[in-house]
Amino acid sequence: MRLLLRADGNARLGLGHVMRLLALAEILRPDFPEQLFLIREPDTALAAQLAAAGLTVQALPARSLPEEAAYLAAHVLRSDDVLVLDGYDFRYDYQNTVRGAVHRLVYLDDLHAYPLAADLVLNPAGGPTVADYELRQPGARLLSGPAYAPLRAAFQGKLVEDDTPAPDPTTMFVCLGGADPTHQTKRVATELLALPGMRRVHAVVGGAYQGWEALHTWAANQPNLTLHRHLAAPALATLMRQCGAAVCSASTVSYEYCAAGGGLLLLLPTAANQYDLDHYLRGAGLARPYTAAANILTSSEAGRIATEMRAAQRQVFDGQAPTRLRQELRALLLPPPPFALRPATAPDSAQLLAWTNEPAVRRFSFNPESVAEADHERWFAARLADDHALLLLAQDAATGRAAGLIRFAVDDGTATLSYLLAADFRGRGLAPLLLLAGTRRLLAQFPRVRRVLGHVQAANAASVHAFERAGFQQQPTASPTDSLTFGWLGVE
Repeated sequence: MRLLLRADGNARLGLGHVMRLLALAEILRPDFPEQLFLIREPDTALAAQLAAAGLTVQALPARSLPEEAAYLAAHVLRSDDVLVLDGYDFRYDYQNTVRGAVHRLVYLDDLHAYPLAADLVLNPAGGPTVADYELRQPGARLLSGPAYAPLRAAFQGKLVEDDTPAPDPTTMFVCLGGADPTHQTKRVATELLALPGMRRVHAVVGGAYQGWEALHTWAANQPNLTLHRHLAAPALATLMRQCGAAVCSASTVSYEYCAAGGGLLLLLPTAANQYDLDHYLRGAGLARPYTAAANILTSSEAGRIATEMRAAQRQVFDGQAPTRLRQELRALLLPPPPFALRPATAPDSAQLLAWTNEPAVRRFSFNPESVAEADHERWFAARLADDHALLLLAQDAATGRAAGLIRFAVDDGTATLSYLLAADFRGRGLAPLLLLAGTRRLLAQFPRVRRVLGHVQAANAASVHAFERAGFQQQPTASPTDSLTFGWLGVE
């Protein structure tokens, strides 16, 4: 199965869409080793950057978008591809044309301004809900907020401890996008350098920045300014961690600063599509507007604000976005379940006992002994009365017959699951559908749950495969080698 990514970027448009898909490709490479980046006439530097990231680049000729969509559907796309679009011009008609030629369509969105035909919509800004979208595809999912933000590996993970004080905010990081198409870098750096007490300003532009020679000549006469161009992600993350304050556009670079370590973040939106992210970061207390820069940076409270803001950022950017994205993309590949889930009730007791004592079920249970009826009745009655338990019965949509059970025991923020399928429903690929549907239902009913775990015998190859197909990730464990633990990660 191939992952195809379509975005445009250049010095005029900026590279935000391209860099987002570059990060997503990096995250999904373990599941999609064959990756193809579709882009119109990329310049040499951008094509080299994409190729260096392990992507096969296919340059598309300039043509109208309806013509392009028809060409892709007829000549490039395959029925088992996953296609990801990131750009404001790939609207409903374009999406609808390519949607029929691929297995799944994903759309990265900043605007929630028009109907979509995608199976999965990813909006990294916090706040948007399904009510903000007209999700046309049956079962289409929305993933929103930093918990699902595709960031490059250099900016992921717990890079600093939550209680580590922010560096001195008089060392400032400035990046208004790699291309900075509105040419804000010089103006902002000049204003910051004029503030009393400003020790060092690090200004960063990308390889697509137009006007480098003029900017470089000007910077040579600024003793407290260091100018950087086209930094690799590890070097950029290291620089961010050295700066206790930053002025960033309300774009991916602001998320990268928060995730890399964070500090006093001042936002300067440079495009209309940055409204949602700007509104979210400021509303959540993770950033302040750039218009407040002079007042904050010259006050005695700057250090305290930077440390408090850094702590808040570390709570939101937990480094687990790649895990969440991988589990959601795996789950996206599954078909809709041919059954409905309903809560188990007392009359189901006999059916559940019969399933439990089937030899095939006992063989892969951690306790292989048969369960006595009296013990089962006590256990089942206790579970039905337990506010921290959820038992869901799967009923076949075509026949109404009971197809299986999935149950959860909730302990604080963790839920542990167990499941089984009736004999007539095994061998039909239903186990991953039951795991996914049950987990979605659990998280909707118990929003405090942050992690769902399932334990399985290593010899139970079918169950291991089911967990993997459903998007669960194998967890490190100290349990015996004949036992494996799989986990699904929720959202803080």
